[in-house]
Amino acid sequence: MWSAFTKRMGPKTLTAEQVQESLPWVVRDGVIAQLLESLTAGPILIALALLMKAPNALIGYMVALPLLSNLAQFPGAYLTEKIRKRKLVCTVISAIGRASFFFMAWLALFPQTPGAAYLLALLYTVRYFASSFAGSAWNSWMKDLVPPQTLGRFFSKRLTMMVIASLVASLTMALILKIWPFPANDFYGILAFIAFLLGIYSIYVYYRIQEPPMEADTLEEHFFTKIKKVFKDRNFSLLMVFLGFWNFSINLAVPFFSVYILEQLKLSVSLVLMLVTVSQVTSVLVMGSWGKLADMFSNKSVLLVTCPLYVLAIFLFLFTSIPVEDTFTIPLLVFIYMLIGISQSGVTLATGNITLKLAPKGSAAVYLSVNGMVNAFMAGIAPIIGGFFADYFIEKKLSLILNWTTPATTKDFHLLVMQHWDFFFFMATVLALLSLSLLKAVKEEGEVNEKVVISSFLSLFSRSMSVSYQLPQKVFLFLSRKKYKDDLQKGKQEVLSH
Repeated sequence: MWSAFTKRMGPKTLTAEQVQESLPWVVRDGVIAQLLESLTAGPILIALALLMKAPNALIGYMVALPLLSNLAQFPGAYLTEKIRKRKLVCTVISAIGRASFFFMAWLALFPQTPGAAYLLALLYTVRYFASSFAGSAWNSWMKDLVPPQTLGRFFSKRLTMMVIASLVASLTMALILKIWPFPANDFYGILAFIAFLLGIYSIYVYYRIQEPPMEADTLEEHFFTKIKKVFKDRNFSLLMVFLGFWNFSINLAVPFFSVYILEQLKLSVSLVLMLVTVSQVTSVLVMGSWGKLADMFSNKSVLLVTCPLYVLAIFLFLFTSIPVEDTFTIPLLVFIYMLIGISQSGVTLATGNITLKLAPKGSAAVYLSVNGMVNAFMAGIAPIIGGFFADYFIEKKLSLILNWTTPATTKDFHLLVMQHWDFFFFMATVLALLSLSLLKAVKEEGEVNEKVVISSFLSLFSRSMSVSYQLPQKVFLFLSRKKYKDDLQKGKQEVLSH
């Protein structure tokens, strides 16, 4: 029975039609993966962990897991190279990870269970390490399945659908939480159970995606020989160095956005979810433009524009704690999350595509897993460091105040106030800016100046928005024309009847 199952899940030579039939299921897999993340991670995870009285170090560990777990890509790549059945690896290992959602639901319903926070961390560890273990096989699978000439457009479409799914989920959860009459942990438990059901369906989605055979030109090489080749590839090594330092600096701050808003600014979970929705709406609007620019020029060119915007968004968090009226804080947060949506969509798309593009066929699983491990280590330790140092900075405060004095009055203007998580935001800004110098050393075909990318982006974005604005008008004209035709036909029938 097992041999029959593995044979059915094995690779085969695909026709162009079979490839095209598989691609919608790849998009569907991305939508499900994003829904699983929206329902059980981010603000939901932070709120549940705080409810269970989790210490900052443990919260830092849990928010680091999506990246730290990429260490599992190394054994995943080894198993993929041995079995050479990527679809089978993804299906079996992912099923193990999806099962953890059932136990998360039970734990959320009973948050007073002794050691609940640590049990939650254990379940999230199983979930993310299983996902990353399978991710090595998945990346290699997609490298061979998706036509390279449409890589940017396809994955931008996939990411757009993922963001839309996350947007709908976040907005729905925010609205429900506003009127939820029962304890919040019951709501979190229901979300985890829905994630469990979606996880079961995702296994069927894997079944529907066809797998082409792996390239056999490096089949006879030893696995560790292939790993050495990755580090001898100078251009790919430079890319890994940049991504490693970039992810370390960014993850000193980004995982703690929700913690900062909930604890330091004392805002609600619903508001956090609404801010996430703002970011996702913005991301949807620009994702297609980034995908077209990545195919038109290069992924590196997109990164040289979007990375500085991302850094600016992190830096602006320093000004949200200035002690002025709340009317200033909320609009600034909305602007920051819009900026995150614009920049993060481009960064996510371009970093994923450039690693796929620069990894050679036949060795893609090894190249991508080594890159994943480097990023896992650098990005994973950042929020853990943040979690451990959080208690040290909790009583520290740095203020930059402009004082204006006249004979009649004295007025203080708070230009900058840094406390607790703000120190991490500042360090992340400085380190991320330094890491951008490493990106310039990476070579990719089609590179252009950042000004060209910005100009093209604004052109594509304005064109897409003009189409959106014209849509209601076109619908109205279509309906009016249809009504006119119906009235004309009705008039002819009346004339004939007389």
